[in-house]
Amino acid sequence: MKSMLFTVLLTFATTAPLWAQQAKRSRADESSIVFQDISVIPMDTERMLPHQTVLVRDGKIAEVGPAKSARLPPGATRIDGRGKFLLPGLADMHTHVDRAEMLPLFLAAGVTTVLNMGLASPQFITKTRDDIVKGKIAGPRIFAAFMIDGPGDPGPEFVPLCASDARAAVDRAKLEGYDFIKAYQRLDPEMYSAVLDQAKKQHMAVVGHIPTAVGLEQTLAQGQVMIAHGEEYYKTYFHDAPEDARIAPAVELTLHAGAYVTPNLSFFATLTRTVSDPKSWDQRLAAPDMAVLPPDLRGKWLGARPSKASDRFVPELATLKKLTLAMQNAGVPLLAGTDTPANLIPGSSLVDDVEQLVGAGLTPFQAISAATRIPGQFIHQYVPGSEDFGTVTPGKSADLIVLAANPLLDVQNLRRPLGVMTRGHWREDHELQSLAQKPVAGYARTVVLEAAFQSTLEKGTVTDAIREFQSRANPGDRLPEAFVNAVGYEMANAHRLETAIQVFAFNAEQYPESWNTYDSLAEAYANGGQSDLAILNYRQSLALNPKNTAAAAFLVKALGMTPLQK
Repeated sequence: MKSMLFTVLLTFATTAPLWAQQAKRSRADESSIVFQDISVIPMDTERMLPHQTVLVRDGKIAEVGPAKSARLPPGATRIDGRGKFLLPGLADMHTHVDRAEMLPLFLAAGVTTVLNMGLASPQFITKTRDDIVKGKIAGPRIFAAFMIDGPGDPGPEFVPLCASDARAAVDRAKLEGYDFIKAYQRLDPEMYSAVLDQAKKQHMAVVGHIPTAVGLEQTLAQGQVMIAHGEEYYKTYFHDAPEDARIAPAVELTLHAGAYVTPNLSFFATLTRTVSDPKSWDQRLAAPDMAVLPPDLRGKWLGARPSKASDRFVPELATLKKLTLAMQNAGVPLLAGTDTPANLIPGSSLVDDVEQLVGAGLTPFQAISAATRIPGQFIHQYVPGSEDFGTVTPGKSADLIVLAANPLLDVQNLRRPLGVMTRGHWREDHELQSLAQKPVAGYARTVVLEAAFQSTLEKGTVTDAIREFQSRANPGDRLPEAFVNAVGYEMANAHRLETAIQVFAFNAEQYPESWNTYDSLAEAYANGGQSDLAILNYRQSLALNPKNTAAAAFLVKALGMTPLQK
């Protein structure tokens, strides 16, 4: 039941006039901005303060107090807050976005802080972050983790060869400016211990997965401060089974260790829905908001579409929701995080995650805390010298969002802020949307090329499809690698193996520097019984990526070699 206070405030919010006037700036004091007569949700405790004035000066919250007694500095920018709600900017504590052109998507959704959880480019960690701080580009505050893993599936993560190599990787990450070390699931106990020990010496906190060979108990006992997915508990401590009896001891171990947890329910709920109903993925890919996603990422989403329906994740999702609620009730600090852009759009998916937390049984205040106050607490605790953020209180960084309705009544009200402030820089909705939409026209042109290629392929041959693409393309244009790869696998799954081989070969011609194009082509040749061509392309893939263990395994078997020693 809503309290009388909330009912009165809701009535006030719905009857007050809309955004009454544009912000007025005077040259007398450009460093100060005032939100006048606004309802503040400070997020330090569960409360709302109506009719407040909030003064921002030099990028920080200077004062918060009743509007009727506020003394405003002359010449400050004044923003009319009547009927509006002010709260801290949101934080997505699990992303993998590392492209500058995608960062405005976070701001447009009210996300003012992100934690990149691995695989970001060196340019992103250095220049992009620096450009944001200097105001050269628009984006959220960025923290970043350096990923260290054991041998296995190929990828760009760092794989140490020995304990001293693992320690050197931690030192390197510190020098390059990373804030955290991310431990991944294939680390063996010796490597894991070396990473944790060296990270402590470098005053870097370790976050990430629960390494399978290490287990939950040792992961927490050795000092990992955050578990990046609720799913990690299920895969390790729950032994991949919906064992509700293990929820309480898992919560107790985590609480005793003082670790944070990012349940990551938004990603897992999307995965469960997609696998249960692949047609829902087709509908998602056709949604209007997909236009803001770069075409190569859309190609990866297309490639992730399951070929047949399965309810295999449904029991796990139910268990993860129970685990999340039990952790909240016990006092384990939870962090909102999405894993975007893996099947979720940057920015708006953070509200999806908050909604999933509410769906698991958290109150709106508890769920929003996981996206505001608790991330601020986590960063302040583990990143020395970082700015304080996460609440609307004096001294905190002025990372703020203005909403048209109260999110404590319905977290859907977090969507589409009227304006967003980052470190004292105020942007209204129209500016945020303009920034987010800026690259879309270029994306649309690539989508047209993709559609023409796929449509021609359905009616004719690969040669016809390539000719159609080339007739429309500008010099230097390439179809996105992930898109072409996904089309190739569509052909293979439709038992059109010869067509799939031709598609993969075209992709390898487009991207001769990519190990994955040769890997897909080699796999198709192998499935077609053309082992000599499979060997040739697996060798090329392995030369480009020595960590491609699948290529190495095929070559060992095909060439009759003694298995390689691990």
